[in-house]
Amino acid sequence: MPANTFSPTQWRKIMDLARTSAESYGLPKRRNKSVVLGTFNIRKLGSVKKRSPMAWAFLQLIAGRFDLLAIQEVMDDLEGIRHLHELLGPKYGLVVSDVTGTFPGDRGNTERLAMVFHWPRIARTELASDISYDRSRVVNTLFEYHHDFQQSWEQHEFDLEVWEAKKEMNRQQGKRAPASPVITLPRFLTFIRQPHCVSFRIQGKNGAEPHELLVVNAHLLYGQNKDERRWEFDALIEWLTLRAKKSKRMYHRNILLLGDCNLEFESIGIKREEIDARLKKLNRTVLKSKRAAKVNFPLLTPHPQQGELKTNLRQDETYDQIALFSHDKRLPDAEANRQAGKNGVNGYDYGVFQITELIAQALHGKPFGELKSVQRKLIIKKAQFDISDHMPAWIRLPIPAE
Repeated sequence: MPANTFSPTQWRKIMDLARTSAESYGLPKRRNKSVVLGTFNIRKLGSVKKRSPMAWAFLQLIAGRFDLLAIQEVMDDLEGIRHLHELLGPKYGLVVSDVTGTFPGDRGNTERLAMVFHWPRIARTELASDISYDRSRVVNTLFEYHHDFQQSWEQHEFDLEVWEAKKEMNRQQGKRAPASPVITLPRFLTFIRQPHCVSFRIQGKNGAEPHELLVVNAHLLYGQNKDERRWEFDALIEWLTLRAKKSKRMYHRNILLLGDCNLEFESIGIKREEIDARLKKLNRTVLKSKRAAKVNFPLLTPHPQQGELKTNLRQDETYDQIALFSHDKRLPDAEANRQAGKNGVNGYDYGVFQITELIAQALHGKPFGELKSVQRKLIIKKAQFDISDHMPAWIRLPIPAE
């Protein structure tokens, strides 16, 4: 049993409320005429024993509401994701990327990207691939900005000398070695973790044409350099936007981005309205032709009933994002967000499962924001290690039907 977890009594209260009232906290119901697609960064999903049995039951309850769920922070140890897949049962499929984030054999944050999907609703088609910037683009960037990179190399050499001196001083004093310095890049080169792309088909009913999607699972950079974090997001959007223009050459004509984009809006000096405006500008410029895709980031738009949606346990950031780059006019564009949740129980909608709100009500009978600081901190401390430090985000799409 992990040390940082809720007591058995607390877990019983959490699970009782989750089983009876999870929809009240944003966990979508499975319905016959719509599908639920989502993203969930499950913190360090690896060894089974590092989570309590009740935490696995809670994760099963969550994942079982999704027809397709993109999962980030899957460890190289596949035991955890395989265990979740087994809990979901034989009607679910699983696809997992190989390791990304480090070179094999090196130390670092080695991760995989995974998707679980509900076979009766979602068919996996043939394509599976990483998304990367090829060598020619990387080399050209290095050449064009070689003066900027030279300054970075020189600064890093200086930082290494300072670090070596401090490391030796700490060794003599019996102290731990300081963390080694990280190279600060002046420009985007490539992704710290390659996004993973898999093709799927949402089966239609009564002979209706299905929705066909290239689903991109991404876990973008979270680092000290705020510029690098923004560059990764911009680079991924550029890649997807330009690829979406080539609809006749794409394996499937629609792209669905599901992932942890690590967007801390205020702390990296940008506002969600700025990104929202930039994406709408893409619709008017790069994607302006009739043959181009339309882009929609619903979580950047305040929900008509719920307002701004946050995706971390602390409820102060929208790290996780969902985006549609669609050619299919049946898929929702940015204007459709104004009517989200207003077109019947199977109509287009989006949201976030507010895990901290559910736990706060289960344990204290109050909204999370009304708890004492010590109570909020304790919920976050236990939930982030046993469940996750993120909350799942989702969209609901009507199943195509004639």
